[in-house]
Order: sequence, then structure tokens, then C-alpha cells
Amino acid sequence: MDILTDEHEREEAVRKWWHEHWKPIALGVAIALAGLVGVRQYQAWQLSENQQTAYEVYQHQIKLGTSGAAALADAQKFIDQNKNVYGSLLALEMANVQIRAARYDEAQKLVSFAAANGGDLLAPQCNLVTARLQAQQGRYEDALATLSALKSDAYKIEVAETRGDVLLAKGDRQGAHDAYLEAIKATEAAKLQISSVLQLKFDSVIKHGDTPAYKLMNQQAAAMSATPDNVSGK
Repeated sequence: MDILTDEHEREEAVRKWWHEHWKPIALGVAIALAGLVGVRQYQAWQLSENQQTAYEVYQHQIKLGTSGAAALADAQKFIDQNKNVYGSLLALEMANVQIRAARYDEAQKLVSFAAANGGDLLAPQCNLVTARLQAQQGRYEDALATLSALKSDAYKIEVAETRGDVLLAKGDRQGAHDAYLEAIKATEAAKLQISSVLQLKFDSVIKHGDTPAYKLMNQQAAAMSATPDNVSGK
């Protein structure tokens, strides 16, 4: 078409080309649009499925928290059908239930399942549960080594608190005190509320000159209530 100099000839060539090729072009556009709609429908379905699965995990977590070992059978059925991050999350909850029941072999199986199917996302939580399991078995040095290997800043609070638990179980009250205090400082640095459980743990090993954790919690609550948004009633 580049050699055509007459405008009329160019128009006629375009009409001829379009007449010969409009069907495959239209079909290609239709297929592309159908594919786009299909992708969006699949994404919407996938989102719905993920939301439903996450809700099921939440329901099982509630049951494990209230019923303990009695809820393990139903939770086991779920993880058998969901060998993914959702099943792994629930497996870690189940492992904690088994640890409290002193069924350490069963707990280890669940942690191994979570580590194998949860990927990097759940690796830190697997380490935390493994450390608790080791501490319950009296393997305190192994538990401390497991915690030391967890370098993620996102888990700084949990690592320090769990280290305090291990050291307290080992009989090292000073070490437990320092670890709980580290967890409290990390919580404050992250501008998070000190949990009531951490408060009780720290206050159980408090030393002369320390500010009790319950007072720190009250100070945090007062500071939050005095923020501009709360003062203005927004």
C-alpha cells in the first residue's frame, strides 16, 4: 500500500483488505474479550473461595480455643483437604492444643505439616511453635537456638516473649525479666497495645525500680484516648 499515490486507490485497497480480513479480526477481538471476562470471573470466584476458606479457618480456630482437644478431629479433616497456607495456619493452632495436652509427637507432626505447606509466609510461626514444643520437652537450649534463628523484625515481640517463657521455665528469672521487658519495649516502639498476657508475665518477674506493666497499659490507654481524633469525637 505504500506505493499507492492516489487517495482513492488507497481507500479502495483498505476496503478490499478489510473485506478479506474482518472475520478473523472480529473473532480475535471476541476471543480476547471473552478471555478478559473469563479471567475476571475466575478472579472473582477465587477471591470468594479464599474468603470462604479463611472464614472456615477462623471458625475452627474459635472451636479449638473454646473446646481444645475436642475440636481436633474436625480441624484435622480441614487440613487433610487443604494442604496449603490455610491448612498450615490451622495446623499450628492444632499443634498448640496438642502441646498443652502434652502430646508432643502429634504436635511435631502438625508443625512439620505447616512447615511443608505454609511456605516462607508461615516459617517464622513454625519456628515459634517449634520453640514452645522444645521447651515443653525440657529442651531449653534447643528452644533458645530455634528462637535465635528467627531474624524477622516483624516477629520481634513474639520472639522476645517466647524467649522469656523458655528462660522462666528453665529457672532463669533474670533472663525472663529481660526478655519480657524487651517484648514490652518492642510493643511500645511499634505503637501497639501491650497484651494482658505479656503484662502478667512481666509483672510476675518484676524487679525493684520497674514500672509495672499494668501501669504501662493504663498509660497507653490514656495516651490513646487523648489523641486529637478521640478528643474531637471523630
